[in-house]
Amino acid sequence: MFDIAKDPKVWERVRNDEAFARHRKEIKEQYDKVFQKRPGCSSAWFVLNYPNEEGGADSFRQLQTSALLALIYPDNEEYYKNLVETVWEICNEYTWAPLGHYNDYYQRTPKDFDPGLIDIFAASLAFSMAEIKSLFKDRFPKLLNDRISYEIRRHTIEPYLTRKFFWEHHNNNWTAVCTGAVGGVLMYEDPEEFKRQLPRLQASMECYLNSYDDDGMCVEGTAYWGFGFGFFSVYAMLLREFSNGEYDWLKNSKVKAISQFIQKMHLQPNILAMFSDVNAREGYWVGLPHMLKTVYGDVIEKLPLDQATIVAYCHWAFAVRSTVYFNPEYTTEKLANGTYSAPVSNYFIKRTDNYGLAFKGGNQWESHNHQDVGSFILARNNKQIFCDFGYIGPGNWPGYQGSRRNEYFQPSSFSHSLPIFDDMGQGGDDTNKARAVYNEETGVVYMDFTLGYDRKKHTKLQKAERSFKPMDDKIEMYDKFTFSDKTKIVERFVTTIKPQVDGNTAIMGDVRLSTTSNATLNVVEQPYVDQLPDENGNYNQICYLLDYTLNDTTEFNAVIDFLN
Repeated sequence: MFDIAKDPKVWERVRNDEAFARHRKEIKEQYDKVFQKRPGCSSAWFVLNYPNEEGGADSFRQLQTSALLALIYPDNEEYYKNLVETVWEICNEYTWAPLGHYNDYYQRTPKDFDPGLIDIFAASLAFSMAEIKSLFKDRFPKLLNDRISYEIRRHTIEPYLTRKFFWEHHNNNWTAVCTGAVGGVLMYEDPEEFKRQLPRLQASMECYLNSYDDDGMCVEGTAYWGFGFGFFSVYAMLLREFSNGEYDWLKNSKVKAISQFIQKMHLQPNILAMFSDVNAREGYWVGLPHMLKTVYGDVIEKLPLDQATIVAYCHWAFAVRSTVYFNPEYTTEKLANGTYSAPVSNYFIKRTDNYGLAFKGGNQWESHNHQDVGSFILARNNKQIFCDFGYIGPGNWPGYQGSRRNEYFQPSSFSHSLPIFDDMGQGGDDTNKARAVYNEETGVVYMDFTLGYDRKKHTKLQKAERSFKPMDDKIEMYDKFTFSDKTKIVERFVTTIKPQVDGNTAIMGDVRLSTTSNATLNVVEQPYVDQLPDENGNYNQICYLLDYTLNDTTEFNAVIDFLN
């Protein structure tokens, strides 16, 4: 399987072709970083730290970078030696799952550790080891090949055969990552057992696909699309090859729609719509759309390389496919303009030469959800103008993945460009969806987003409506509210660009926000924790809340236009 990676001509091209200069540079830079940082790891160190950026992820990056370089430069003894040593170190680990996942998902303590916990990282590592062994089996000593197989069976195959795991029917990225990785391991290590387990694996993948609507939009956000659908696609490609086309998920119409998600979420060449728990300045692993383009052709649009990553993720499956499937003819410097309406998942995206706009509906029950029903993102000149911050930055955030999640600024509606009623933001438990309805004739997208607010708290709210009319040179926005009694209404716009204010007009660079409505503008500086440091190394940064308090009106008209 994975014959493309076994072809020496592929690696000769990676080694010599100028089109792969960035690949060689990034792989080598990360290799130097992780191998100079420390010689290796101990089991206790690995378990307690991974997957922190400065923790055990270095072991995975040692594995992937040394393996890639040993494939690109097969005569280089240093790369091969470090690969062998890293594989031995990983084989010596007691468990391949990090401490956090023992506690968070299995309610265990260190004394309850067992080597057979299969989480997203343990599964990914097992797959990495199986595929690397397959590619290096003629170069590795027999003892090492045997040890790899023994540890994969101990950590992955036997636990899967003797247990049931919550992620098998979990309806999010965990299902795809763990199932895809375990399925890949079985294909490589025990083909006959894979055939016996195929119905179980396929049922889990069906469950994962059920988390998507037919329009293919990923409500978990772009990061989890890359992670979950990435492993789904790796599994699907291997399965198609393994079964000689008898089983082919890639013929599924929903899979084809999901494959187009990332091209729709590009607002600018290096700006993706950052809804949900997305990493700051989120990218995509370049091998995924390039691999899918070999299947679907022109349905998969050419994308810029600005936000593409090669080895930034610590998953071998992505890094190697971003290398062998990379095709410079599948890239572009300029995004195609277009309008994308997803009437089931309730997204609306428009790209013009002047801007990229994303408008989101849905509900508060989406996986990795933020309180963002009815919010929007505007990007121009490769910057977010009106922002979504995505995932909260580094620090200790108790309960972020639980009951205290929305106490924090980033996931709360207060960090989004949304109205605030009587000083209260969004919430509630309505499982219906706020619909984004696009009228192609008028060019207007409309949403009733009342259900984004907790009706137990917002007892006076009867209706909240928002419309956008995005044109090539400007965007008109219209909000209308209905209440049973007098209510304080604040229209909030969130930006990281310090505005110049003149009355009711705010200018952020060359973007102007103005209104003719009866409203008073107040700008509030708000600290927040970014995921990436500023030029001084600080994660604690400032954004600006443009708060328009409506005076004796329940309607708000705004125009966003451009000064050049």
